[in-house]
Amino acid sequence: MVSRRKRPRGAEATKEALVAAFLRLVARRGVAAVSVRDVAAAAGVNHGLVHRHFGSKGGLVREAVARLSRRFHEDARPGLSARSFALLAEQPDLPIVLARACLDGPVDLLALAAPPPERLARLVEPMRALLPGLDPHVANGLGTAALLGWFVFRPLLARGYGLPADADAQVARIVEAVDALLTGTRGTGR
Repeated sequence: MVSRRKRPRGAEATKEALVAAFLRLVARRGVAAVSVRDVAAAAGVNHGLVHRHFGSKGGLVREAVARLSRRFHEDARPGLSARSFALLAEQPDLPIVLARACLDGPVDLLALAAPPPERLARLVEPMRALLPGLDPHVANGLGTAALLGWFVFRPLLARGYGLPADADAQVARIVEAVDALLTGTRGTGR
């Protein structure tokens, strides 16, 4: 199948096109079912450019996860969980892509998706008053699992538990309230 997209020009545009094509394909098919040739065709470039820019499919996967992670962590204000929830809610394929990429491997993807160590320490610090000795990675793992799990399993949860139509809004308020408690700020009270 020949792509009808305009061919990207320049190294950065090509890399952006390859990452975007990869993310679109993974959302539908999963990491394992997406080949380098599939990604290149969807981006409208030769498959050799995947190897030139990323070294391998694994390198492309790592770059895609690292770019997604930067989107989550570029805003250093308190309240990471509420902003992460909002970003995942606005882009329904994103939680599926992240979950599939992390489940399909390579194994270092979750570490790439984590906040930088100093940021993670700041995020967890308020919890340590209640939970001395709390490992920041445990707190981050639970938060990540909860946020991704909500979106990935929401259709199942809706059927199984009969979730109300405003379930996302309720979860957003819960996450915002937890952020407010941890950061000592006031939520918007949506």
